Amino acid sequence: MNFSRLEGNDNLKKTLMELESANRMPHAVIISGGSEEKRGELSLHLSMWAVCSDSDKPCGKCKNCLNAHEKAHSDVYYAKGSGKTNIYNKEEIERVIRDASVKPNQADRKVYVLEECDKRLPVISQNAFLKTLEEPPQDVLFIMTCENPMALLETIRSRAVIFTLESDRTPSGNALSAAKEIAEGMVSSSEMRLMKATYLLNERALALDALDALILLLRDGLALCLGAEAELDPETAERLCRKLTRSKFLKAIELTRDAKSKIYSNVSLKLISVWLCAEYRRNVWQK
Repeated sequence: MNFSRLEGNDNLKKTLMELESANRMPHAVIISGGSEEKRGELSLHLSMWAVCSDSDKPCGKCKNCLNAHEKAHSDVYYAKGSGKTNIYNKEEIERVIRDASVKPNQADRKVYVLEECDKRLPVISQNAFLKTLEEPPQDVLFIMTCENPMALLETIRSRAVIFTLESDRTPSGNALSAAKEIAEGMVSSSEMRLMKATYLLNERALALDALDALILLLRDGLALCLGAEAELDPETAERLCRKLTRSKFLKAIELTRDAKSKIYSNVSLKLISVWLCAEYRRNVWQK
């Protein structure tokens, strides 16, 4: 897969190349994480890849690529929202389903793009989409983008492959400070220190930013343990590395992402802080 037009996210690129080389590209993908702009860039890249007529996809030069880039390809359909909230109603999803059974006009595949599904794809529309995702027509690629995939039904998530983009935001000073306190609390022998640190997540925007920063710190620590360099905060990464194993780093990252999903689902921040404190302690200190 040609990534000349797509920057960063090296691990995700590697995954996509492995899927392509093994001829195992999924029929449905969910692009999450990053910014809305970055999700749109990857969505466009995959759309071009799906319709490209060159062997090195996407070439960015053939007619199919150029039309897909301009969002003017007859085999690439962007779902249309309706109403004040611009949602994808059931009728629009049924239209996509009917059209997906029709053979492509110009390319080898048809592509259907549904943007920001965590905000625009209500449950009734998700349910209408399920059977098609489970038994998709041949030569079709469904692309869904969202900030938070946990806002989608589990049955939708299980029928698609989730590609998670790296965050491209630089943590604010307050967010990084809160994240470092939580990281230090994780490896501290004092449970009270971790409890006080998680209680810093008392405001939604700060909590989301701090958890993003914490994921970066945990990735730094994991990188250090695997012989690579820490980028954000080498000192914190070193302290984490002395206490956490690879599996515990991965579990801590998973817990942090789960906490973000709970925030998006409007769970009380106090409950989240208590839950995080208990789960982090269990993960770090269990044998």
